[in-house]
Amino acid sequence: MAYEIRLTEKAAAVVREAFQAEAVDSAASYLRIGAHPGGCSGYKFDMDYASASQVTPGDEVFESNGVKLVVDREVLNDVLGSLEIDFQGSSLVEQGFKFRQIVDGGVCGCGESFTPIKQQRKS
Repeated sequence: MAYEIRLTEKAAAVVREAFQAEAVDSAASYLRIGAHPGGCSGYKFDMDYASASQVTPGDEVFESNGVKLVVDREVLNDVLGSLEIDFQGSSLVEQGFKFRQIVDGGVCGCGESFTPIKQQRKS
């Protein structure tokens, strides 16, 4: 199954601003999307900068709204699935990136963690 990772225009604008503020060359850099164990549902999303030299043959590369994205293929296929990433800035308390699994994601009640797609397919 082919998965996709996409940023909303608002999220992409925030990423571009962060690249600029951190003096990261956006033409030669990626936003690495991943997940790590944690939270009440099993996994939490994470993001970080990645240089071109950090992209490996085991990664999938995407482009969304002018931002290059990279994700480990195994994590994409077994944990994440297709994602849409938005940025919510309506209040100081609820400000930040919001991840939404496009295909029936299993998110906990507080929205901070999720069930890996591999486990969802077994259900």
